[in-house]
Parts: sequence; structure tokens; C-alpha cells
Amino acid sequence: MHLIFIRHGDPDYKNDTLTEKGRKEAVFLAERILKWKVDDFYVSPYGRAQATIAPALDLLGRSAETLDWLHEFDFRVSDPLTKKERCAWDWMPRDYYREEKYFNRKAWFRTKTMKSGGIEAHANNVCSCFDNLLAQYDYTRMENDTPIYSCFPHLTYDEAAVDTHLNPDQKDLDNKNLVFVCHLGVMFLIISHLTGISPVQLWQGFFVAPTSVTVLGAEERAPGEVVFRVQQLGDVRHLMEHAEPASASGFYGNVLNL
Repeated sequence: MHLIFIRHGDPDYKNDTLTEKGRKEAVFLAERILKWKVDDFYVSPYGRAQATIAPALDLLGRSAETLDWLHEFDFRVSDPLTKKERCAWDWMPRDYYREEKYFNRKAWFRTKTMKSGGIEAHANNVCSCFDNLLAQYDYTRMENDTPIYSCFPHLTYDEAAVDTHLNPDQKDLDNKNLVFVCHLGVMFLIISHLTGISPVQLWQGFFVAPTSVTVLGAEERAPGEVVFRVQQLGDVRHLMEHAEPASASGFYGNVLNL
């Protein structure tokens, strides 16, 4: 199984839709998606996400299921310095680096600031909903604190003993591809849940451009036990092929297009 996350196109946040550039990006993205085998599409209820996947769905004659919990993780907290409200994942570097809990996957939500917005409950809801969705495809999380999922074993113990030298056909769990069209904040929260790291490290240390493609693949290193690993992060080849610069929306600096 592969989980494909797509960030919405260049946003017009005020009107919750896409800019002219964003609409162009969505068309280029649609051309790319046409080449994929996609089993199911899931999309945030926000307008900018809906507008991003619309051209692809029109070309494919497909539909996407809208999931309310896939909306941007835009819950508010009280800024420790200004005392004003700000997005839970939008931090100033010094505030982030001086707090060790933000680097702990089991404690990042226990700071006074995160507690001010009830962020633990909001994060648990997203992760629980995502796990419930994976369970519909027979991937069930084995422990809440460990990102390992049980599935129907596709390897024998003898094959698993080969460890890192498995043949490609032994590693294929299934050929399902699920596409999630959403937002940077919620995407990184889900990826942190799947990989066992603090989401704050992703929110602060990583950036993916609008309409970028991020892929996580399932691995079954032991019979019936699955983990997900990032195979691609923030890929924008569909923009590069059309000489369309990647948007810097959400990045506080210049984005280098190579």
C-alpha cells in the first residue's frame, strides 16, 4: 500500500480557494495524476483543497470522499510572549528550540502553550480517524504509542529472516494507492503519527510546496507487521516539467527551484 499526500495549490487564504497560479498548478497536477493507479481519493473540506483535486477528478470521471478531520490543523494556542492567539504549528524558532518537550513524540502536546488550545485532543482525533480509515483496508495499529500496524501476513518467517535482502515481490503487501489532498499542518501531523516522531519537528524543520506530492510506502519486515516509510517528500516534478516555479506559500524565505 502507498499513501499519497498532496498539499493544496497556491492558496488564496482569504477566500479559501486558489490563486490564479494555484489553478494553473492544479491543472499540471491533474496531468500527473492521470498516469497513476488510484484506488480511493480523500480530500479536506476546505475550498482550496477541493479546488486542487477538482481538475483531476473531472478528467478521470471520479469522485473523492470529503473527510472533515482532514481539514487544516489550524487550532489556536496562546502565544507565550505576546499572549495573542496563533496557529498551533506556527512557531518562532527560539520558542521551539528552547522547549525540549517539542522534540518528544509523547510529550510535545504537554507544554503550557499546547494545553492552552487543547491540542492533544485535537491531534488524537485526527490520528484516531486516520487509523480507523486504515483499518478499513485491513491495516490495524497494534499499539497506540508504536507506529506498527498489523495486516494479513504476506511473508513467511523464512522470508522475513532474509531481512534487508528481500526480493521485491516478497515486499509487496498490496497494490492499493490512497490519495489524500489536504494541508501542510495536518499532513505533517499524520506523517508524524505514521513514523513515530514529534509533529513539531516536521512543522518547524520541513516544508512542502503547494501541489507537492509526498509518498509513504508500507513495509512488512516481519510477518503481519507493517510500518510506513517516506519514499518521496514534497515532489513537484509536474511543475518543473511546465517550467512553473514552486510556490513559497508557508515558507518564510526564498524557495530554490532546481
